[in-house]
Amino acid sequence: MNSRPIGIVGETSTPVEITVKATHPVPAGTYIYLKFRVRDPISSQDLIREVVGVIGSVSFKSHTPIMSSTTSSAMSEFSESYISDLKRESYMNAVIIADITNRRAESPRYPPPPETPVYPASREHLVEVYKSSPESCVKIGNLLGFREIDIGVNVNALAKHLLVVGTTGAGKSNFVAVLADRVAQIGGSVVVFDVHGEYRGLQSESPSVHVVDYEAVINLVKTPVDMLVKFIIPEAAATKQRRILRKALSSLNDKIQKIAVENRIPYSEAVKRLYSDEKKRRSLPQLENPTEIYRELLESEVRIRASSDERRYEDVLDKIEDFFEWHLVGLDTPNVSEIVGCGKIVVVDVSALIDSEKDYMLKVVAEDLLWSLKQRRIPPTMLVVEEAHLFISSKTQTWSKESLQRFIREGRKFGGMLVIVSQRPRALDPDVASQVQNFVLLKLVQRSDRVFITEVSDVLSEEYVNILPALSPGQAVILGEWIGKYPALVNIDLHRGKRVGATPNIIQAWRVKLREISEITKTKSPSSEWGDV
Repeated sequence: MNSRPIGIVGETSTPVEITVKATHPVPAGTYIYLKFRVRDPISSQDLIREVVGVIGSVSFKSHTPIMSSTTSSAMSEFSESYISDLKRESYMNAVIIADITNRRAESPRYPPPPETPVYPASREHLVEVYKSSPESCVKIGNLLGFREIDIGVNVNALAKHLLVVGTTGAGKSNFVAVLADRVAQIGGSVVVFDVHGEYRGLQSESPSVHVVDYEAVINLVKTPVDMLVKFIIPEAAATKQRRILRKALSSLNDKIQKIAVENRIPYSEAVKRLYSDEKKRRSLPQLENPTEIYRELLESEVRIRASSDERRYEDVLDKIEDFFEWHLVGLDTPNVSEIVGCGKIVVVDVSALIDSEKDYMLKVVAEDLLWSLKQRRIPPTMLVVEEAHLFISSKTQTWSKESLQRFIREGRKFGGMLVIVSQRPRALDPDVASQVQNFVLLKLVQRSDRVFITEVSDVLSEEYVNILPALSPGQAVILGEWIGKYPALVNIDLHRGKRVGATPNIIQAWRVKLREISEITKTKSPSSEWGDV
C-alpha cells in the first residue's frame, strides 16, 4: 500500500462490522480497505482476505481530564507535539461491504483480526464492487470520493418501487429530474405528479426525450358528483346547500353525457348543443365558451331546485361563482394515459389546486395509469409522487391512498413503477412504505425520520443511518435491489434542465432589485411609485 493507514481494527469485529481506532478521525462516509490473514478451520490453511467498507459513526475521545476554562489559556504555551502526546483517540464504526479477494466481489465471511491496519480504499478496490450493466442500468452519479466510478441503477428493479427521502434542500427534486430524464432517454415512460410546480419547464439533457407539461384541471363531467359538491361547497355543515347542488349537478351531467354518447361528440360540444336547445325555450345570454355555458346551465338547474328559498339559492350561486373564478376546470381534458409514451416525461402540474383537489387528482392519475397498464394500452410507466406524506399519511385517510396502495400491489405485474418522494418519512404509512424495496436516502437530521427508515427497510444497517445527518446536498445512500448487493454512497449528478425548485439566492435577488430601483430613480422624481419597478 502506498498510502498510510488511518487506524487499526479495534478489540472486536464481525464479518460485516468493525470498530476502528485511530489518532485522528476521518469523515463519515470514507471508504476503507483491509488486508488480513485468517486460518480456515476446515482446511487448516492460512488465507489472505481483502475487504472494503465504509466509515459510519465517528467520535473523538480524550483519556486525560479536560482542562477548565481558567486553565485553557495556559494550554496555548504547550507545543502541538506535547498535546499530541497526551492520550487521545478516535473511535469509528465501519461497515464491511464486500470481500474483494482476487478482485471478485462477494459477501464478507471472515472478521478482520484486531490491530489489522485500515487504509483508505482506492479506485482499484471499489470498481469491481460497483460495476453496472449499461444494458439495464442508467447512471445517476458517482461514488462519493471517486468521480471516476460511475454509479448505475437497474431500471428493471424499479418494479419493486422506490422511496426517496431527505430534508428540504437535500436534493430530492434534482434526483427525480436525473432519474426521470435518464429513464426516458432509454425509452422509458415517466409521469411526475408535481405538487409545487417544481418541474414546470423541465428540459431534457437529450433531444430524443419529449417533456409534456400537463396542467391538471377538474373535469366538470368526469369528476364524481359527490366530490364536485365538496369542491364547490367545502363546508360540511352546509347540508341543504349541498343537497341542492348535488341534484343540480346530477341532472346537468346526466343530460351532457347522454347527448355526448348518443352523438359521439366531446362533452364541450354536448354542452353547446344543450345550451342551444335551452335558448329555444327561454331567454339566455349569448355565450361561446363551453365552461361559461356549463356554469350558466348549472345555475339554471340550481334555480329550479331552490326557487322557493331565495336566500339559499343566492348562497349556492355565490359558491359556484367563487369556484369557477378560483379553480381550473374543463370538459375535454385528456387522461394522462392518453399522453404518456416511450421516451416521454409527463409533468402533471397540480400546484394551482388546493390540497383536497390534489388528492383527488392523484387518485384519478394513479387509477387511470393502473387500468391502462392492465389493458396493455400504455408501455411500462414510472409514476413519481412528490410530497407523498400528504397522500399516504399514517394518520389521515385520503382519496388517493387506496389507489396508490393498489398501484404498489398490482402495478409491478404490469410494468407500473411507483417512486415515493417525501421530506417527512415519519409521516408516511409504514404499511405502504414497507412494500418498497429500493431506497435513496439523502440528508436526514430528525431522529424520528431515521428510525422510520430503519424500521421499513430490512437492508439498512445502523452505520448507514448514522451517516445520513452528515450528508451534503446532492449526496445520498442508495440501497436495494436496483443498486445490487452493495449499498453505495453517491454524489448525485446535477440536472441542468431543472430550472425551478432550487433554493433561491435571496440576497442576490434583493441586490438586483435595488440596482433596478436605482436606475429608475435616476430618471424619475422621488415621488415615483415603487410599483413601477
